[in-house]
Amino acid sequence: IVAVSDDEDDVLDSSESGADQALDLELLHEQYDLEESGNGDDDDDDDWGDGNELQSDSPFANDYHAPVMPTECIQALLLQGEWEEMLNAKKDRWRKKQSIIEAKRRKAPLHDDGNEEENKMEDGGDKNGGSGNKEVFQNEEGITRRPRVFIDGTLGGGGHSQAILEQLSAGDILISCDVDPEALATASKRLVEYLGTSDYILDYPVGYEKVMGQWEEGKPMFIPVQSNFRNLLSVLAKVRHPVTGNLLFGDRRKRQHHRENGINDGEDIVEFPYGANGMLLDLGVSSHQIDTGERGFAFMKDGPLDMRMSGSSNNSASLSYSASTLTAADICNEFDEGSIVSILRTYGDEPRAKRIASAIVASRPLYTTTDLVHAINSVTPTFARQRRAGLIATCARVFQALRIVVNEEDGALKEVLEEVAPAILCRSGSRHRSSKRQQDLENIHDGILAVLSYHSMEDKMAKRVIRDGKVDLFGSRRGGSGVLERDLYGNIIADDNDSYIGEESSLTPFEPLCKPRKATDEEIAVNSRARSATLRVAIRI
Repeated sequence: IVAVSDDEDDVLDSSESGADQALDLELLHEQYDLEESGNGDDDDDDDWGDGNELQSDSPFANDYHAPVMPTECIQALLLQGEWEEMLNAKKDRWRKKQSIIEAKRRKAPLHDDGNEEENKMEDGGDKNGGSGNKEVFQNEEGITRRPRVFIDGTLGGGGHSQAILEQLSAGDILISCDVDPEALATASKRLVEYLGTSDYILDYPVGYEKVMGQWEEGKPMFIPVQSNFRNLLSVLAKVRHPVTGNLLFGDRRKRQHHRENGINDGEDIVEFPYGANGMLLDLGVSSHQIDTGERGFAFMKDGPLDMRMSGSSNNSASLSYSASTLTAADICNEFDEGSIVSILRTYGDEPRAKRIASAIVASRPLYTTTDLVHAINSVTPTFARQRRAGLIATCARVFQALRIVVNEEDGALKEVLEEVAPAILCRSGSRHRSSKRQQDLENIHDGILAVLSYHSMEDKMAKRVIRDGKVDLFGSRRGGSGVLERDLYGNIIADDNDSYIGEESSLTPFEPLCKPRKATDEEIAVNSRARSATLRVAIRI
């Protein structure tokens, strides 16, 4: 029995068809292929990757994962091409604004020039304005510079990491993190020629052998780290350079506290005291996780209702790095109907949330993805004239909502955007440095944040943090309440407690480099997962 609905509220009545109707997965696959090849409207709120097959023709793709918008992401992180031009134009505007600020300060009755020493010590530099890493390298153009360090917050199959490493110079370092031990092991084998150490992979999956690094001097270095990106501040504080043995970042919060209070406890030498030069966050789920039915992400593959990105391991080491213990089966079988309705509406924008939640409760116990699809199909037409109303689109929204809750993706993204990225990325020298040190720093210390999102919730969070510094607009301005007021031109209006100079920078840690970018038609034709991708790029100020 195939039910076709003209209206997305007209659903298949389980009393007429029976809740135990057989679901033809081959027919579902065929319908999905038809919808993928059609010219219907795209729904940016749905994670359509949950049934997508990997397109191996995509650049830097392998059997594990096909990265999305790799060229745009890498050029933005490394400030190549048009991105360098946009940053230079922004720096010119900053210089003009800085000259106006300096003029106002000189006219102020309580002007004090005695903070030069404090400026030299800012962001972890030594008393001579240098960094902990004294070694310098020459690039192909013969320009001498210090090594750089970048962070790939979502390693996945290593596609983006490979693209970054191929563009880096000798002495540069790429730190890539993931909670999935299979992703870490696979990417380490793929990038073994750059691998400096695999000591920070704490939980090797069954069937994988530990990969020994084959990095050689004269190449950039790759360091995989098992961690959720929400914990990067504490995890990276312990990561050391495989060659020198020095800490890469150290405890940045502790060092900031010591600088503010004039404490000198003789801490270890830090290779990159100013922070990272760039961070990439490719959100969502990887193609390998989708294609592996045992992980429970795909509604077209029969498997257990798991959906944990960290896998099913209960190793104590992995649990200490925020590996989830909650599964999708726990939600379907133990949560009350009202909670399930809230999950589907909040994280899936599901119009039939109440009916689907009732069907899930009535179909308990649910153990496999097929069980869940049958429950959804009992109150949803298999096919519909409106793409959003059909079974495939509905399953995609439901599976997406459950996946977000299982892995706490909203909370993790909020933490990495509001706390981790501002703390770990170095601040742009042209925005906050005095003119005496600006020329030395502006070409070295520009912290770039690139966020690649696939549905509206993720994109809105990235947009709000870049614009306002906070995800919750009605959260805190300074620990209190109220929204940041802006004038007609978008500038923050200072209140009575704000200083008339420089207060905006403390409230908004980022400034956008350009408008959001979408994938090209050529890339979408090769990798359909790129269809809903949105790239936002900002600089740490």
